Amino acid sequence: MQALACIFIKGLFTAHLGLSLSLVRSSRTAWAVSCMRLQRRGPAAMGWATLRTMPPPSPAAPDPAEVSRSASLADVAALAGVSAGTVSRALSRPDMLSEATRTRVLAAAERLGYVANGAARALAMRRSFTVGAIVPRFGRSSFPTMVQALEAALAAEGYTLLLSAPERERGHDPALLRALLERGVDAVALLGADQPPAMFAALAAHRRPFVLMWAEHSAQGPCVGFDEAGAGAQVVAHLAALGHRRIGILTGSTAENERAQRRLRGLTAAIARHGLQLHPEALVETETGFAQGHAAMQTLMARRTPVTAVVCANDYLAAGALSALDQAGVAVPAQMSVASFNDNDFAAFLHPPLTTVHLPIEEIGEQAGRVLLAVLRGDAPPANPLLPATLVVRASTGPAPR
Repeated sequence: MQALACIFIKGLFTAHLGLSLSLVRSSRTAWAVSCMRLQRRGPAAMGWATLRTMPPPSPAAPDPAEVSRSASLADVAALAGVSAGTVSRALSRPDMLSEATRTRVLAAAERLGYVANGAARALAMRRSFTVGAIVPRFGRSSFPTMVQALEAALAAEGYTLLLSAPERERGHDPALLRALLERGVDAVALLGADQPPAMFAALAAHRRPFVLMWAEHSAQGPCVGFDEAGAGAQVVAHLAALGHRRIGILTGSTAENERAQRRLRGLTAAIARHGLQLHPEALVETETGFAQGHAAMQTLMARRTPVTAVVCANDYLAAGALSALDQAGVAVPAQMSVASFNDNDFAAFLHPPLTTVHLPIEEIGEQAGRVLLAVLRGDAPPANPLLPATLVVRASTGPAPR
């Protein structure tokens, strides 16, 4: 019995030295790594069964005087049973590893709470794996859908999106781009082709690739967008086929908004081609939003302009317009037809369901991400033909009243 006690004490002492007092640390990471090192020694490390049953120090109430050590790449590698290089590839180039290895490494990193040293990686690879985007706010808009699609495309290749969303008045402020460049972004996505020369000059000086979203063409660089004039022509052709001759327009603010300007030009050109009428009093310009659409339609009705159909610049304005018509007792589409652009998620659930042009908003973000990723890989950017925009006919448009 005495001999057994001596063996146990000797084993416990040896294990204690092998752990290098790590069991007193408050870090859960140190506990996991130390136990794993002891396990590797096998039966020679006497006392293992006893030590294994000891609970790790609780992280709920750490000693304020102690500073926990962050898990390192080597810690993750040791826990996963792979090399440090494999861990690095699993985190930065997961496509290079088998699913089993990748899963094991990610599980180890999650267990240890490992966070990669982004500054060190950026210094070693001369790349930050971040992309900047400047997308000004324009009241109610569909830009969040586009930005989410852009972020998803970039994240699939390990890039993080840094978004700058200023007020519309500051959308072209070079200081916004300078702030992103100072943070070391590898590429930039901008909204629209109408950018000040200082923007393009800064991008060229820092040799940063960029893409222009919701833009049809630019001599400065690649664009991703759709044919605004063609989208407007579809709406006008649909209303003309239904017998409408007098058209009203509720447009978003055209001040410093090239998209609203292009859409309005496309609509007025199509109206002229079809020989329809657009009375000056039938054009109301406002900000984008449900309340703004409601107020704009009330303004149009108050002017008593004899229109039989109204085209709204987006679904937010159209939703407000439908509400105003309903409150005024104007039947849609029997007395007034309403058409719009965007095809937002709610468009099909308005009363009545809204006829609108489905714009490739999500596709713009996805394609913009592909363009930037191709350039960052050193490949030629993919060709960017204009994305399709399709009219979705629902119950808010009908034959012109007689």
